[in-house]
Amino acid sequence: MSNAFGNYLRQLRGRHSLREIDQETENLGNRISFTALANYERGTSSKGNPIKPTPKQLNVLAKVYHVSYSDLMVRAGYIPVPKNVQVHPTSDGASITADVGWKTSNKPLDVYGEITAGLPTFADEHIIGQTIIPDDLIDKYGRDNLFALQVDGDSMSKVIAPGFIAVFAKDCEVENGDICAVLVDGENATLKRFKETSRAVILEPESFNPIYKPLIFPKNIDQDFRILGKYVFATSLLK
Repeated sequence: MSNAFGNYLRQLRGRHSLREIDQETENLGNRISFTALANYERGTSSKGNPIKPTPKQLNVLAKVYHVSYSDLMVRAGYIPVPKNVQVHPTSDGASITADVGWKTSNKPLDVYGEITAGLPTFADEHIIGQTIIPDDLIDKYGRDNLFALQVDGDSMSKVIAPGFIAVFAKDCEVENGDICAVLVDGENATLKRFKETSRAVILEPESFNPIYKPLIFPKNIDQDFRILGKYVFATSLLK
């Protein structure tokens, strides 16, 4: 069985001992014992069962090792990997690289300023790069009906990691459970899961971080939000 992620953790630790990392995590107020660290690097518990750090523990290790928390979450398999990105196991870890597995013959799609998947902030309307999308997505929705924004924030981290690109379809019917780009208060853009009841519209986060709460818009008052588009694809920014 491949233990690419455990090997990567061992690589990050370098010449430091497990007890040293244990102490560093304790200094941060969230101790991970050297025994647990050893199990995570081995990839199995003392009973031989597969094991990996929890999202909370990965957040601590990201601080200790000075690496991206989102990257660790992707490598550990907690966050879905965009469809043109693959995690390739290697002898010393895992390498995340772009690897298109679908047909694309069209020119790249422009990616506009970041959309926040957390506390809503304004999405600057300037192009920050480009991304490629599959032909069948264009055939289904129409190229002019698609737009792409970069995710910033982790309130939807169970669905898409910060830094990845979310592609949306405009003029598309939105149903309960769909993920949408939403304009709040006329200027703040956010990424949330849409839910509508008889009394309210609820924009729900899906995060490993418990700080995020739903945005609730009761129907008996003016609805100060507008659906910008339905989330249909995840990809990465072309370099």
